[in-house]
Amino acid sequence: MATEPRDAAPEAAEDSAGAQMSFLEHLEELRRRVVRSALAVLVGLLVCYAFSEQILEFLLDPIQGRMGTLSVIRPAEAFLNRVKAAFVGALFVSLPVILYQAWAFVSPGLYPREKRWFLPVVVVGSALFLAGAGFCYEVAMPAAVNFLAEQGEMFDQHITVDYAFSFSTKMLLGLGVVFEMPLVVYALARLDMVTASFLRRRLDIAVFICFLVAAIITPTPDVVTMSIFALPMIGLYLVSILVAWLANPTRRRRADRDDG
Repeated sequence: MATEPRDAAPEAAEDSAGAQMSFLEHLEELRRRVVRSALAVLVGLLVCYAFSEQILEFLLDPIQGRMGTLSVIRPAEAFLNRVKAAFVGALFVSLPVILYQAWAFVSPGLYPREKRWFLPVVVVGSALFLAGAGFCYEVAMPAAVNFLAEQGEMFDQHITVDYAFSFSTKMLLGLGVVFEMPLVVYALARLDMVTASFLRRRLDIAVFICFLVAAIITPTPDVVTMSIFALPMIGLYLVSILVAWLANPTRRRRADRDDG
């Protein structure tokens, strides 16, 4: 019992210290962090442009391998897509700097116990995003491309680099973000904003929302591609129910007593 006041004092002092900044000072601090993040992306862009051809080839390989050589219909299309590929690479390269700048901006207002969550959240969040992107690259995208290629076998197909790049990056980023669902649910459960029983009761609504979100973020309107997005989302929602149950031991023990 004696440790609680000692822990609370520095936390309160740190919280009051973070609150001493005025609104304009907060805006200035935010501007500095955004500028530094933008500079990190710019440096990453310059570095990644040297490897833009390899990055672009990697992104387009699942489509080009099934549909053949891609086409360009505008003089600058190839160059612009190399720049966009370098930008995608720059986002990944500069991600540690961006995360650090975001952390440096919000950390003065956090308690010491909350600061300890930074590294685990970054590691788990990055792993989940890479898992989603990897699932998309190895499973979802080839399945979608095969289905779409079979539908157009009767035609002379000329897929542009512009369209293929957009298709590939939307799927990779979309599933990468979708795979963050368990981490988001864990955070909400720790804040007592959701519970496992609440998520379990809303399963039917969640299935509908998963298909709705899939229809919005998929690059094509066909049911197969939409299902490739929606089914992993439903699976992640079921995993999130277990995550919410594990994240809140107090409510879990209470629910076990009620069930008993």
